Amino acid sequence: MSETLAQTECYRVEVSGWDENTTFFVEKSDLAWDDFAGKHISLQHMLPDGAMVFIRVMQPEGLSQAPPIAYRVEFVGCDPDGHHQFRLSAVQPRYSTDFHPVNQ
Repeated sequence: MSETLAQTECYRVEVSGWDENTTFFVEKSDLAWDDFAGKHISLQHMLPDGAMVFIRVMQPEGLSQAPPIAYRVEFVGCDPDGHHQFRLSAVQPRYSTDFHPVNQ
C-alpha cells in the first residue's frame, strides 16, 4: 500500500491591499501551497475576513514580473512571531449583461 503525502510548495510573493484600518500596504511574504491546506500567507498587517489582496510572485531580476492575482483572505490565527496567518481563496470575476456606456 502506498501513501502519498501532501507536498508543500513555497513561493516568495508581494502582497498588497488595504488592512483593517483601510491603509494601503505592500508587504513581502511567503506563499505556502499544498493540496490539503490550500494557499496560506503570513503578514504583519491584520486584514478583515473577506478582504481582497493582490499577490504577485516575485521573479528573479531581469525576468518580467508576473501580474498580480486577486484573492480573498480568511484569518486563521497568529504564528509564534506574531504574524497574522491567512488562508487564501481565488476571487472569481463577476460578469454582467448590463450595458454601461463609457465616456458619455
